Amino acid sequence: MRDQEADSALLVDDDFYDPETKEWWEHETLWFWWFNAERRLGAWHYHYLRPNIGVTGGGLFIFDDTAWSHLEVPYYFNWSNMPLPAERSLRDFTFPEGERFEMVDPLRHYRITYRDRDSIDLSLDWRAVTNPWVRVSAQPHTRAGDQSEKPRHLDQFGRVTGTLQLHGETIPVDCYAMRDRSWWHLRPELWKRGGGTSTYITCMSDPETAFFGAGQGGFLLLDGVRRPLVSGSVRRERDPEWGFMTRIIVTGTDSEGRSFEAVGESVSRMVIPISGVAGICWQSLVRYDFNGVEAFGDDQDAWPLNTWAAFRRTQKGLPDGRAGRFGPID
Repeated sequence: MRDQEADSALLVDDDFYDPETKEWWEHETLWFWWFNAERRLGAWHYHYLRPNIGVTGGGLFIFDDTAWSHLEVPYYFNWSNMPLPAERSLRDFTFPEGERFEMVDPLRHYRITYRDRDSIDLSLDWRAVTNPWVRVSAQPHTRAGDQSEKPRHLDQFGRVTGTLQLHGETIPVDCYAMRDRSWWHLRPELWKRGGGTSTYITCMSDPETAFFGAGQGGFLLLDGVRRPLVSGSVRRERDPEWGFMTRIIVTGTDSEGRSFEAVGESVSRMVIPISGVAGICWQSLVRYDFNGVEAFGDDQDAWPLNTWAAFRRTQKGLPDGRAGRFGPID
């Protein structure tokens, strides 16, 4: 088992990286998530870069309990194939879509600002409350001689503070939430084959109490001690009419034998197309009972489009030859 704490030392900084190969599919991402629990409001900043073909995409997605379709949520833009500036630094970078990200202190402090006419005015600070959790592997789908192990995914909890002005409403932001980065090949035809089995799940009560994931690759943070998960499970209960997650039960055991159970209720959600692949993601703001403590986090319930369609048609009693071909579906 790798030591993700030691692997984090491989990240000298958190700037944009030069592509590892000349492959078309080189792919880098930037994601921040935050919420206001009282307002039942959650938000994503998600951007991808494909440096070898000079394009970037993504945007800002804000949802609450008034709607779940990305066509109807309070604010949503998701651009694709915008020109990627050749000269770029995450120390201070404004994406073509207009969001500005400033790295005040690498891996510790970031500032996000954005304004769109009278609709939205956003100013946030993200400050780390844990060290990065870094997953390292060889680059898939490359020649045998290019199998050096490098950081592929970074996950890190932080405290997000600031103010959102949304359609004339002032909404304060003060929460613990995850951010992530990734560097890899993203080939759409090789994307996830299953559905309803996603384990990108986050939850934090305070800087000493949290979990990430549901099994290997994730971690448990209790009493300020963080250890990798060695086993776990996730079960989602779904709305019978629309199929989105309404209740989630996550369990896990870490490398020291400590265990947890988190029972969550989706208080709001949004379904979005996933940039770059034929998939969708149900993103939920979740209130958890985490080992008896109230906590908040998110659940990313990601599906290939063909699997989601087969699942929903089967739920409705409609014939579909794809059902059951792609692994277990809850």
